[in-house]
Amino acid sequence: MAGRQLTLKNCRYVLVDKANVLENVDVLIEGDTIIEVGKGLGGGDELDCRNCVVMPGLANAHTHAAMWIFRGLFDREELPQWLSAVERAEEKLTPEIVELASKAAIMEMLSSGTTLFVDMYLYPEATAKASSELGIRAAMGPVINDKVVKEGRAEKLVADFLGAAPSNVTTIINVHTAYTASEEALKTAARLSEKKGLNLQLHISETRQEVYKIKKEKGVFPVEYINKLGALTSRTLLVHMGWVTSWELSLVKEAGATVVHCPASNMKLATGGFLPLVEMLNSGINAALGTDGAASNNSLDMFREMKTAVLLHRNSYWRTDIGAPEVFEMATLGGYRALGLKGGRVAKGYLADLALLDATSPRLRPLRRSNVLSNLVYSACGCDVQATIVGGHIAYIRNEEFKEKISEIAEQLEQIDF
Repeated sequence: MAGRQLTLKNCRYVLVDKANVLENVDVLIEGDTIIEVGKGLGGGDELDCRNCVVMPGLANAHTHAAMWIFRGLFDREELPQWLSAVERAEEKLTPEIVELASKAAIMEMLSSGTTLFVDMYLYPEATAKASSELGIRAAMGPVINDKVVKEGRAEKLVADFLGAAPSNVTTIINVHTAYTASEEALKTAARLSEKKGLNLQLHISETRQEVYKIKKEKGVFPVEYINKLGALTSRTLLVHMGWVTSWELSLVKEAGATVVHCPASNMKLATGGFLPLVEMLNSGINAALGTDGAASNNSLDMFREMKTAVLLHRNSYWRTDIGAPEVFEMATLGGYRALGLKGGRVAKGYLADLALLDATSPRLRPLRRSNVLSNLVYSACGCDVQATIVGGHIAYIRNEEFKEKISEIAEQLEQIDF
């Protein structure tokens, strides 16, 4: 789309994608789109990037933003006990608290290079409002559960959110899990996903206990179960998938669904299992990466998550099949692709969602064209991000004003006792 121009001048390196690095080039942005990448470009405002590594913005494909407020509170529990503790704490939440906590989380994400996040939580309208105010790209929507379905409110909830969602927010449908939602709730969510053309996100195959419960009650494994109910399509985001069979992977591949991997959260909550990432990628399944919420990770830094993913799978497979290129694509293209958005690359025609890192940071040195990707995945952290651009607008720039703003929000939230 036509609009204001911005040129990133003399970029030290541009990491186009997992396989391509350019040196000393310019990036021309018009409106929300990258118009050209090359030498001698100019137009509109100019940003000197001679000491920057420019890369695609990171897509946090699964989180619970407002759970930022619970960071560090429930760090000893395994998943069942953790869920119980969180549910008790959530009784104190209000739309106002969720909006404020979402702001804190979004500011943390922006300051660490995340340009898109996919959310599932209470009061999504409040998180949407925070997302719009801070200028991040996001996807969220109502949670369809038994209560909503019994009261006949499911379609209206989705329609109302869809109608009110700001332009930077993509509406999706959420179901918490296949074992806490009834068949009717899952069918309703699937029907609305099909009718409205919206993504459907749910946690699935996260624990052995979940798999045993569904197999005992339904006679099939979790992915088979949602497939029978019509909830497995190309719009489905399957979060966790640590306990999954080979034939279920075939169903995922056939449907064209996306699997979202949250390695740090899964390990911290001791869910065990083994997400077969090599087999998934080799079969062509779209995979994305997420931090999960700050209550279970506890970080929202996607640079940490990329490294964690590599280390987990190398340790689990006893092989080095998974490396920087694979997880970088998951953390960029994979998340955007899941939502049908043309982002995740620094290339002509792609969304101008970008992260600018400090090329002089000791964590990125020595810096050469041959090791840019490796250094970003294995050594960099969110604190190396100097600026984050979303849709052609600078949504974050490292300065004292930004630091003071997030501190003010944190101080307000710290007054709430859980």
